[in-house]
Amino acid sequence: MQSRVYRLANKVKCPFCGVEFIPSIKSSAGGEAEVACPNGHAFTIMLNDFVLDCEIRDWERFSLLPQSTQQAVLEVIQSGKVPPDLQTLMRRLKEAGVVVCT
Repeated sequence: MQSRVYRLANKVKCPFCGVEFIPSIKSSAGGEAEVACPNGHAFTIMLNDFVLDCEIRDWERFSLLPQSTQQAVLEVIQSGKVPPDLQTLMRRLKEAGVVVCT
């Protein structure tokens, strides 16, 4: 069985040396993942605040959402961060296949 490695869509900053990088995630548990910066410092990040590389897959159903919701989803995808008030919406859009993340 092949192991999958996911890359976050946005950078994180190492709390030890301050270097910014896009981490690779091999596994996660409880919404947390351990990552290591290019300098080898290991630390834990909360995945609830991040999205993976996502895109709109079903534009027809996406267009049925209110304009303000469409804009909020596009901003989340562009920024790579999911505010707490949009986490449920993003989860539902992914479950419905409207948004696909790799």
